[in-house]
Amino acid sequence: MDAASAPMPALRLTGFMHALAGCLGLAVLAIIAWMALAQPALPEPKVQIAAGSWSARVQEHVRVLGAAPRSIATDGNARARAYLLAELRAMDLAPTVQRATVRKSVVHYFGAIHNTIGVVHNVVARIPGSALDAGRRPALLLTTHYDSGNAVRDTARGAATMAALLETARSLRAAPPANDVVLLFADGHHIGALGAKGFAEQHPLAATIGLALKFDPAGDAGLRLVETSGAGGAALAGWMRAAPELRGSSLETTLARMLNDAPHVGPLAALDAPVLLFAGGEHDPRQLGDAMLRLAQAYGDTPLTRGTQAAAAYFSLPVVGLVQHAAWLAWAPAILSCLMLGFAWRRQFGADGAVEAAQGVFGVCFLLLVVRVGSWTWREEIAAAGLAGEQRLPLVVLVVASCVFVAGLYLFRRSVGAAAMVLGALAWPALTLLLVIVFLPGAAYVLAWPLAAALAAFLVLQSRWGQRPAFAPRLLVLVAGLAPAAALFPPALRDAWLLLAPHHMYLPPMLMALPMLCFASLLLVLSIAPTVGAMLALLAASCFVLPGQAAPRATLAPASDGLERLVYYKDANTWRAYWLLPEQPLDDWRRQLFPGRQPTIFVEVFGWNSPRQWYAEAPREDAIAFPECFALLNTVGKVRRGTFTVRSKNRAPHIELRMSGAKALRSRLDGVPLTSKEAPWLLSLYGMEDRVLHFEIESAPDEIFAITVQERMPGLPQHLLPSRDEDAPYLREQSGMTMSTDILRFY
Repeated sequence: MDAASAPMPALRLTGFMHALAGCLGLAVLAIIAWMALAQPALPEPKVQIAAGSWSARVQEHVRVLGAAPRSIATDGNARARAYLLAELRAMDLAPTVQRATVRKSVVHYFGAIHNTIGVVHNVVARIPGSALDAGRRPALLLTTHYDSGNAVRDTARGAATMAALLETARSLRAAPPANDVVLLFADGHHIGALGAKGFAEQHPLAATIGLALKFDPAGDAGLRLVETSGAGGAALAGWMRAAPELRGSSLETTLARMLNDAPHVGPLAALDAPVLLFAGGEHDPRQLGDAMLRLAQAYGDTPLTRGTQAAAAYFSLPVVGLVQHAAWLAWAPAILSCLMLGFAWRRQFGADGAVEAAQGVFGVCFLLLVVRVGSWTWREEIAAAGLAGEQRLPLVVLVVASCVFVAGLYLFRRSVGAAAMVLGALAWPALTLLLVIVFLPGAAYVLAWPLAAALAAFLVLQSRWGQRPAFAPRLLVLVAGLAPAAALFPPALRDAWLLLAPHHMYLPPMLMALPMLCFASLLLVLSIAPTVGAMLALLAASCFVLPGQAAPRATLAPASDGLERLVYYKDANTWRAYWLLPEQPLDDWRRQLFPGRQPTIFVEVFGWNSPRQWYAEAPREDAIAFPECFALLNTVGKVRRGTFTVRSKNRAPHIELRMSGAKALRSRLDGVPLTSKEAPWLLSLYGMEDRVLHFEIESAPDEIFAITVQERMPGLPQHLLPSRDEDAPYLREQSGMTMSTDILRFY
């Protein structure tokens, strides 16, 4: 056998002590992985947070703010705003209400343009800084939103975050930091973050912000950093110094951008300042308030500068804690890994190593396909586990897949050799890394540093020094080469699973695990297959004894009253009213609304393409007015131009307009252009009260179109509902939805 095809000498463990040492080495890697997954200890809360008076005030804030839904332009929204203003004035602050009309356009699939226009009412206050030049320094922005969704389950969410921010403002007012602090309680968050957009684009204080901390109540987990914008090392340093117990990573930020309903920085990215978004934590208001205060004090005393910073990668390491580096720095280990991979291959196999290269690369590819196909057979069960918060099944599938992959590596080693299998396996994460670093640079650190360490360890073990008979130094090199993978891979997979699986996106975490499995190939340089097998068997056994179901997720929502999806629908076309409910099982009380009915497609009102639903004719409540719509002009020339007005006598908080039968070429609202290119036309209006709105829409001259105007109001005409049993849930004022609809036709 020539030197080019000679297999790399394996480390021979000839005695019990060597076998024990190998077990200890693997145990060290397991301990590193366990430490990487461990939750950091929470610090003792500050004195003012630990005081009983703080908890009493927070409980009162939560009671008042969480008493009713606070959707935009509703009475509940106005009451919450009045409470915030009163509390801030009691702190000797001078809060103001920013009333702004804000517009947002979204292009949907197939080119449909959905415009959203809302009148928002932001609560803004400023806490003067203690520095002599505080007025000339960039200010710190602390923000959350105070509106909520329409549903009863949305009532309590966000109340604890607002309460914590109020108490943070009280503490900062008593002991001001060096910088000015701007407080923003934004409106319109649930309709596209219109309040934050209005502040960033229209408020004069937006130009003074040097850094923003946004707190979002989304999620049932603990408070954590979920996204950043324009934040580099200087901005991240304050978080790492003030609240290192708050988890977060640039990988999680990258993955969160895949989710439309995940918390996002949103319009605050336009502030020309670093923005850090923290989410969750409402299940523990004291920890939330303590972390919020520590962050505010740390950044409040740090000199801030305007402008965004270079992107950074950030993550946690066992013992070390939070670390960060410039995102571009991941190119260094990536390029170094490619150079080491090529050098190792040429050194091991020479210029004629194409056969060995193909055997190693495609042998590992075959194993990855086997693991992928095997895991795919459990896709439905894994998806259900992700939605239910079940952790054992995906963990068992991962461990079993790892066992199969490692066993396959040992089988291929017999015919190909250890070196070809190691380099063939590490070639796949190297290829993956090049793609990730180009398209997802914030996530590249997960592969970049472990790959460089693994290849460096392989080169050392391949060198003349590494082939010496001394076992302990070589084992230390091997453990050091796999330590970065043990430290970074487990939390990366955990965070990816916990973030994406509840959204039915279980495939990305599974695909992430495939290149990570390739690092196990470095174990092939040890002739301890029984030891490795025993450790994997022990790991698999530990997974099977885990509890089968995760702890129930905390929920802040009160019990449903059964009416959240019930609609009272007034239709001007038929001059009738209806009860509507999406297809679902009915209890005895709701069945009284739909006697003798079955879910049906309601063709008369909604057309053939509408979904099946429960519907029944209801008494017409004349106190609920139809939309006041007037067609003023319908001319045909080079284009068909329709002019009309809309006014809500009901002062509906939400008006929805939809064009059907044609595409809009151009459109205007009150003389201001809305759209200027041909596309399907949708418009959502919020907070218009009883204003008369003037519309102009142009379409192709040979097309006719209709405009559907639909007013949406929280709540139902409760006097029209059947009587309820004494033990039935309390019927809230804003339960369900009332809709009033009319259609204008332009022939």
